Amino acid sequence: MGLGDRIYQASPNWLQTFLLNAYAGRLRLRRSGRQFRAISTEWDRSERWPSDRLRELQDARVRDLVHYAYDRVPFYRRHWDEHGVRVRQVQGVADLAQLPAVTKTHVRAAGDEMLRDGNRNGLFHGHTSGTTGSPLSLWYDRDMLVVNNVAHWRQRRWAGCTPGTWCALLLGRVVVPPERREPPFWRVDYAEHHLWCSTFHLSEENLHLYVRELRARGIRFIEGYPSTLFILARHLQRQGLTLPMTAVFTSSETLHAVQREAISQAFAAPVFDFYGSAERVIFAGECAQHAGKHLFDEYGVTEVTDDAGNPVAPGARGFLTGTSLWNRGMPMIRYQSSDVTRLMPEPCACGRTLGRMADITTKAEDIVMTPDGRFISPSVLTHPFKPFDQILKSQVVQDGADHVTVSIVAGASFTSDHRAQLEHGLRARLGDRMRVDTQLVDEIPSETSGKFRWVICRVPHDRAVNWEAAET
Repeated sequence: MGLGDRIYQASPNWLQTFLLNAYAGRLRLRRSGRQFRAISTEWDRSERWPSDRLRELQDARVRDLVHYAYDRVPFYRRHWDEHGVRVRQVQGVADLAQLPAVTKTHVRAAGDEMLRDGNRNGLFHGHTSGTTGSPLSLWYDRDMLVVNNVAHWRQRRWAGCTPGTWCALLLGRVVVPPERREPPFWRVDYAEHHLWCSTFHLSEENLHLYVRELRARGIRFIEGYPSTLFILARHLQRQGLTLPMTAVFTSSETLHAVQREAISQAFAAPVFDFYGSAERVIFAGECAQHAGKHLFDEYGVTEVTDDAGNPVAPGARGFLTGTSLWNRGMPMIRYQSSDVTRLMPEPCACGRTLGRMADITTKAEDIVMTPDGRFISPSVLTHPFKPFDQILKSQVVQDGADHVTVSIVAGASFTSDHRAQLEHGLRARLGDRMRVDTQLVDEIPSETSGKFRWVICRVPHDRAVNWEAAET
């Protein structure tokens, strides 16, 4: 935890609100303004362009980015030379298959060689979510920050939410210290019109307070992880209540049918599930048809590939592989993720010409229940892992009402100090009554189905999902 975080955690409520708004205001200056408005206006038109015109736009950006990366990014010059790539022959999307796919292993090993001119000057830092407990350190230029904001707001506008409209957020930031026991369990962001709700106080004792606050403020839009919104939806169902919204936004985890149904019923609203990779290569969102996710083709080029990085047959399932069209600070070109999906070649009834992909169904994680009755989303638990690039793989298992075991496959540079920091971060979120034990292991096996589950809860509770039933 950095100094700024420690100051925020120790501050009274009014000062936390001030600090949150100062932070949000700074982000708004970076991500909005004239460039944001210009790109948003252009994308409102381009989402209905003829497909060949969209491809021309992608071709120009791919050609420019690939040649730029070869000239300015040490990793790509070395990597492509080793593979005998003739970079100047890459003139557009159709030529991307000539380039070898890049994986998390490549990025981790390359370090700053993945960056423009091999340095971090003028770049902004981020991490992957680390859903296997192995987060990746990433860097973005300002253009990428703006375009990612444009993409996020495109998804919101498709559901009727425009800038200046209030939206409640149930995400992973520690906006209220987990040890606090008295409301309010939320903070108000006036700069971006967000009501930031703590996801560390979602107990049956507190959930009615969230419902009351959302009603009192007349909030009509809500965004969160599927698991956190599912916790709130289950509470409403148990009470025989609904909390009507205009739309609900979900992201960062696979949204299973059982979750979508419960959330939609509890909030009496359609659910718009979107996908945005932290590597900033792919952004995809739902239109009102809710028939797969539209690929934001102006944002990046999306491929579906096999293990070797070769494109699969049209409509076949494979690994989601993307190329950013914007981030020159850390160009990600043919970055192959572990997410599995397929492209949908059929046109959408909404009339938009953007490509589409099917839902991603590779992640199934459990909700952890703390000894004091709080329900903790698996995505919330990724945050303590994010600073540690030294962790290659991990798994969190709740094997008792007050006990969690964390298995870690660590790199050679992982130290006892890193281990202590990780345990502290987990205890800060799970509470002092939860015992956290970490163990270093050589490997962590997958499920018998072949899938890897990062968070497993073996303590029964009524927010649990039967994943076998959910996936059939």
